[in-house]
Amino acid sequence: MLGMEEISLKLTSLTAIKPLPVILDLREVSFLASIGIRSIISSARALDQKGGRMVILLGGNELVQATLESTGIDDVIPMVFDADQAERDVLA
Repeated sequence: MLGMEEISLKLTSLTAIKPLPVILDLREVSFLASIGIRSIISSARALDQKGGRMVILLGGNELVQATLESTGIDDVIPMVFDADQAERDVLA
């Protein structure tokens, strides 16, 4: 299982190079702390500034969905429940 440092480094590298479509798959995440949420937001903003796009894939992960919605992140980054929808949205 990856820790936040490894995930943050991976997100930063994905958003720093070029405007890629990024699907952040949180279907198997059981806990998301504020440092993780900040990393997701900063990576999404950096990606957006370069012309890329990030979509969060939740599947049926209601715990993470509730956590993210309580922060208002769903106003900044689209959150979807289906992998096919994530692919369509990230390429829109």
